[in-house]
Amino acid sequence: MLKQRKHYLIDRSIQVTIATKILVIPIILLTCFSLVLLFFVFQNSNYINQISANQENLIEMFMTTPALMDKENQIVVAGEKTFRENLGILQSIKNNNLILLYSAIGITIFQAVLLFVYGVYLTHRIAGPVYVMRQYCKEIQQGKVPQFRQLRKGDLLTDFYDDFINAIKALQTKKE
Repeated sequence: MLKQRKHYLIDRSIQVTIATKILVIPIILLTCFSLVLLFFVFQNSNYINQISANQENLIEMFMTTPALMDKENQIVVAGEKTFRENLGILQSIKNNNLILLYSAIGITIFQAVLLFVYGVYLTHRIAGPVYVMRQYCKEIQQGKVPQFRQLRKGDLLTDFYDDFINAIKALQTKKE
């Protein structure tokens, strides 16, 4: 029995090229999505900064108004507390925007790696039969008669492989 190959990169140039091409469209789409997301995150952060500045100005304005300087007045205390809470909420929104952005970037990178690994795995099922047929061609060039074998379970190009084997056998019988 022939030794089974354990390497997934049988024909590095073909497999890496195809796996890379599999990545191109998803990476372009995810980059566009990330850029749009980045635009809105920064725009929202600017809005939040403006609102925060406005809130601070309102607090200063209220604190300089004599009628509103009374710390005993419950309305003043409640108003100041609400303003401070709003500033905290706005900061939370800003933080969530950044988490969303970093998550999208992380998912994009993870998906790119996953697609590349899947591309190598998928092309392994193509490169394996091509590698075997190439070895048969080398043996024929050396004047040897190749010992044909079955492809692995799950390999692609099985119909082409069978046609290739039949063509070689037909040439061998014509030669004899």
